[in-house]
Amino acid sequence: MTTKIEEWMEFSAKVVEHINKYCLPQYGDYPDEMIESFTPKDIKREIERYSKRIGTTVRGEEEAKRDALKIAHYACFLFTKLKEIENDNV
Repeated sequence: MTTKIEEWMEFSAKVVEHINKYCLPQYGDYPDEMIESFTPKDIKREIERYSKRIGTTVRGEEEAKRDALKIAHYACFLFTKLKEIENDNV
């Protein structure tokens, strides 16, 4: 296995843990009203918002790592939304 795949496997396991422990209890499963109404532009804005928070002195290292998990989860939403749009246009 390559280093890139090993890093991805570790990271993706952390994303799953984040979804199970944080997202599902707080927001429920997808589709939920908030994400369902988002456009790709809205999702990109959320990714940018979390990206900008990383590295700020106020947030700290743990929150920066959590923001990276949130970015990955939003990237998944974006991928899903783009697939839905593609399927609607077929």
